[in-house]
Parts: sequence; structure tokens; C-alpha cells
Amino acid sequence: MTAEPPPDLRPLLSEDAEIAAEIFLDAVLNGTAPHYSEEERRAWAGPRADPERWRDRIGGSVGLMAELRGVPVGFMTLVMPGHIDLAFVRPGAAGHGIGSALLSALTTIARAGGASALTSDVSKAARAFFAHHGFELLREQSITRRGVALTNYAMRKPL
Repeated sequence: MTAEPPPDLRPLLSEDAEIAAEIFLDAVLNGTAPHYSEEERRAWAGPRADPERWRDRIGGSVGLMAELRGVPVGFMTLVMPGHIDLAFVRPGAAGHGIGSALLSALTTIARAGGASALTSDVSKAARAFFAHHGFELLREQSITRRGVALTNYAMRKPL
């Protein structure tokens, strides 16, 4: 058995909006199933993939796409100077260092940009990942998507 190669990281571009939307849908609808009800996941994901919305979100941040053997499997964005805005990995690629590689690279970028801390609003599914990487819980939050309340957490990591 051969070890999985480390992911290749590249800039997340506005042209990646369609694949970013697909990764997001897969991560939310399938990857968060142990943490959120089907109603919550559908409210979060929305009725369909919306690449135009992703083009706008990607354009307002510094983002990285992770690929395994040329296949996009995850992405993460940083709103300067230090807020991790989007962080999604396909469930089939979870647990293979994708998120860690993305977070490490964006941490380096945030430090270079003068950030003294990283913050993020993370899902129930992502909370343990961020805690493992040194983020501390600031507070539990409730956000409403399409009329459905969803729990997430404000977290922070000093740099």
C-alpha cells in the first residue's frame, strides 16, 4: 500500500467557481451529515450550485485550491488580514492532510500580511479540525439560512 501523495496547492481563481460550488455542495450535503440534520444541510447548501455567487466570494479573498493527482478536492480562503472565510474538502478526501496543507499555507500568507491572529466561523463538522490546529473557541453562534437556524462557532488562533 502506497501513501497518499501530499496535495498540490495552487491559487484559487474565479474560473474555479464551478468546481468550488461542487466541492462546497459535496462537503455540506455529505460531509456534515453526522453533525447537521438533512433540513439544516439543505438550508445551508441552497437549492442548487451557484457558480456566480462563488465567483464573487473567491474574488474578495486570497484562496488556495488543493488537488490530488490533478483533481480538485478542497479549497480555503483568507480575507486579509486574518479571517479564514471558506474551508471545504470533499468528504472522500477528508483525513488526508488536505485541510492542514491549506491552513498552513494560508497561515503563512496571513503572517506575511501582518496578521496577529487568525479567526474563523466554523461548522460543527470543522470545529475539531480547527481546535486541533490551535484555534480556541470564542463563542457558539446561531446563523439563519433560508429560515433554518444553524449552529457554528467563532474561533481564534493567535499567530
